[in-house]
Amino acid sequence: MSEDPSADPSGDRRPPQAIGGPQAAGRAAAAPRRRVVVGSVTVDVADERPLDSRSGEQPAEDLDLERWGRLAASAAHDEGVRRPAEMGLAFVDEAEIAELSGRWRHSAHATDVLAFPVEGSVKGAARGPGAHRPPLLIGDVVVCPSVAARQAAEAGHQVTDELALLVVHGVLHLLGHDHAGRFEARRMDRRTRALLARHHGASTSTPDRTRATDRALRS
Repeated sequence: MSEDPSADPSGDRRPPQAIGGPQAAGRAAAAPRRRVVVGSVTVDVADERPLDSRSGEQPAEDLDLERWGRLAASAAHDEGVRRPAEMGLAFVDEAEIAELSGRWRHSAHATDVLAFPVEGSVKGAARGPGAHRPPLLIGDVVVCPSVAARQAAEAGHQVTDELALLVVHGVLHLLGHDHAGRFEARRMDRRTRALLARHHGASTSTPDRTRATDRALRS
């Protein structure tokens, strides 16, 4: 799992509106979109895959934009985001996520999830809204459903379980979590399991879910 490409050599952070690149920009008007609000958190969700690939990459019932936006917003809210905040959640095809991975991680392969945090968002997330302060921009999560589907088949669980894992994993990275060290990995593991149990409606004690979470933390 490849999650945080934002710390590139130049130190720049990818702005939320830049997700998808030129190819996605050309089809942005046709992309199904939802805006989901939970507490103080707003998530703009978009299916940015080309029209001809959506049916082949992911069953429509498994790509409920309202559902995944609510999961992302709920995870951020539970992690302490209290001031008005916004994030993006985009579903893309393998060509698009490979292009993003190559541009920001220097590894042009189709990964499962990428997170693009906005610098400074973590420190201000828990603060209450100040007078005349604009919403906090947390960042963006990009998920590839076709990669998620393959990984779900390999792990022996449902595609929805894999998508939920990727969405929560990406949101946690936006909020400063990491698994580079043992302590950080354990903390992220606990938060992932807790959030999935609370908002995805599945037990985190099952072998299939344990394997999925452990695989995410190793990558």
